[in-house]
Order: sequence, then structure tokens, then C-alpha cells
Amino acid sequence: MRKKTVVIGLDGTPYSLIQKLTQQGACPNLSKLISTGSLREMKSTHPAVSSVAWTSFMTGVNPAKHGIFGFVERIPNTYDVYYPNSKHVMSKTIWDIIRNFNKRSVIINVPSTYPASEMNGILIAGFVAIDLVRASFPSSVVPALKEMGYKIDVETQLIHESKDKLFDDLFLTLERRTNAILHFMKNEIWDLFIGIFTETDRLHHFFWESMERNDPKYSSLFLDYYKKVDDAIGKVVENISNDTTLILLSDHGFCGLKHEVNINCWLKNEGFLNFKTTAPKSLSHIGEGTKAYCLDPGRIYINLRGREPNGCVEPGKDYEQLRDTLISKLIKIKDPVAKTNIIDKVHKREEIYHGKYFDRAPDLVIEPKHGYDIKGAIDQRTLFSKGVFSGMHTYDDAFVYINHKDITKHSLETIDVTATILASLDIPIPEDMDGINFVKWN
Repeated sequence: MRKKTVVIGLDGTPYSLIQKLTQQGACPNLSKLISTGSLREMKSTHPAVSSVAWTSFMTGVNPAKHGIFGFVERIPNTYDVYYPNSKHVMSKTIWDIIRNFNKRSVIINVPSTYPASEMNGILIAGFVAIDLVRASFPSSVVPALKEMGYKIDVETQLIHESKDKLFDDLFLTLERRTNAILHFMKNEIWDLFIGIFTETDRLHHFFWESMERNDPKYSSLFLDYYKKVDDAIGKVVENISNDTTLILLSDHGFCGLKHEVNINCWLKNEGFLNFKTTAPKSLSHIGEGTKAYCLDPGRIYINLRGREPNGCVEPGKDYEQLRDTLISKLIKIKDPVAKTNIIDKVHKREEIYHGKYFDRAPDLVIEPKHGYDIKGAIDQRTLFSKGVFSGMHTYDDAFVYINHKDITKHSLETIDVTATILASLDIPIPEDMDGINFVKWN
């Protein structure tokens, strides 16, 4: 019999939340799975955003090999930026790898897969897909998706109308996603099936605080939502055989949001960043004498001579001294009320990245403490602010689960899942893959 593997992703669902919900008895299907499998905490990527984390998951390599460092990227030798999509992923995806072994895949709602590319099977792209036709391969699946009312993503702008309207759309999108996953799982031939629920991430961004504070209305709806997620997982399990490998995972953790931290404002106040205008709107407004600037979320680039158009920092000693100075100052930034440090670590690029596209990597990456969301906004005039979000991503506290096996590897990372999927299908793990198989197979 051909081996089969199913991967279900719960975007932004923390390991600690899975433990809490299962211990409370709120998610019986997850509880049953955990009793016969292995659940472990997992680290995300630097930075801990979906575009980077899911790309690392689907390639099994770090950003300097797959080329995606954030939701926005710099255009080389300019201060302009672009929004990367599937065409900018420079490493083979897992479904490309197994295609060479005559394996067929069904891939639903994985971020950074838009526009959909030709592959052996079916691909329905996820965030930031904007057009269902361009999000789907082959195009023959589009009529079925339209008939079932498939939704690409939650309409998060509804939060500006009311929380209730957003919650209604959260439930509707989850229902339509579940229907699509089950439809293609039942009606297609596949060796690898991947379905991602990004709705959990949207729930957390807007209602994490309501859950933590036990809001009488929205904490109850939060719990009801996870019961629906648990129901969806239960239906997936009903439609696979007992010898199918089942992997569940999240791409990052989540926590409550205290402050958004506008690092470009800090760089300006500290004299490292200048603008040509009093109301800058983009990096193109960077002025003379600028030494560093920041892109979301917490990626600092040195204004290096020979790399940036108006670079003034000399490579070598000056570059290293500036990075050390920035690190020593950044880690001293304190919460305005609690007076506690808000930054956990500041990573130098060479500490976390290696690969062909290393030269595109940020020079420093800020890893904040829980509650402090590092931002690269240009137009913010205060260091601390807070918008509509009440929850933020964390580098730690992601999770991974596998059925019928014991996870043996310690210090798990997102990129490790890819190697384990390949091993579950008896596919050789490429030599240049960074991820490591985390179970032993019979």
C-alpha cells in the first residue's frame, strides 16, 4: 500500500493553548489524538511571521536559502520594497520534491503560495491570495470552490464595523475551509494532503485579550471557535485510515499585546535615522546621514555604503561597531509603565541565516519579549502605540503533533517538519535541507 500523510496547520495556535483546551475537555478530538501520539512545543522562525514560517515549513530550509525574510522585501540597491509571492520562493517546496517520486499532493491554503503554480495535484493558495482563479491549480477546481462558497480569508476589516460581524465571518470562513478540505480529501487521489486553517491567527489577533480577560461574551465565543476547530480535526480523522501519518502544527505562538514598538521612531530619536521630509511615507524619504532603518517586524538594515543608494556606513569595522552599538542600546529599551526591558535578544544576521541569499538578509533581527510587537512603520511619531490588535506572534510556543509516533528530537523548529513529512512517505531527505527528521520510522 502507498503511504499517505496528512498535515493540518492551525496558524498561530500556541502549544500552551492546546494544552489548556485539552486539559479543560474543550477539544475531545485533540485530546484523543494526543493520547495516542506525540505533542511537543516548537520554535518558529526569525522573524515569527507567517510568510517566513510557512515558507520555511514548505521548503525545509532557512530564509537565506528560500529567499523570504518578511511580508515585505527590499528591492536591491534601492529603498523601494515589494511584496513577495510564490514566484519569489527560491527553494523547492515539499510537493515539488515528492513530485519527482511520482507522488501526488493536495495543498489547501498554505500562505505564500499565491499565485498557484503548476504541480502534480491540486493547489489552492492561501494568504495573500486575492483572486480565486489565480489562486487555484488546476483551473478546473474553481467551479467547485465557487459552488461551495469557498472563502480565501477572513474579512478582517469587519472589525471596524463590529466585533460580532467579524466573529460571524470567522465562523463562516472556518466552515467553508473545512468543507473544502473534506471535499478534496474525499474526492481526490493524493499521497500528501496539506490543509491550513489561517482563521485561528485572525481570531487571536483580534480576540486574544478577550480570552485572557475572560470577557463574558467573546471569551465564550473564542472557546466555541476552538470547539469548531476540534470538530474539523475530528472529521479529518474520520476520513483517513489508521495507518495514515497525521501531523498537526502551528507556524508560531501567540500572546497578549501590550504595546506596538515603532523602531524607526526610536532610530530617529537616537540619531541613527533621518528623513528628507517631516512627514515621511516610505523608505524613499530616507535622508543623508542615516545609519540604519527598520522593516516589519523588527528587521534592521544598516545603511551600508555600496549596498544602499545613499549608504554612509563603511563595511568592516564601522559596520560591526554600529551593529554592536545598536544591540547594546536596543536591549535597554523599557516599557513606559512597568519600566522592564521589552527586548529579549537582538540577533546578528550570521547567527540565524545561511545560504545563497544571505546578502538579502537583515543585518539585525529583534526578538521581543512577550507583549511587545516590533514594527517598522515609517510614519509613527511615538515609540509605543497600539492599534486594533490585542494579540501578537511569538517565536516560542508553537506546537507540532504526530500520531502513533514518539517525537525524539529536542529543540524542534518549523523547518524540521518538512524532513519528517518526507520520511513518512519514504522520500530521501535532500542533503541541503536544514530541517531534521524528528521521529524514528519502522
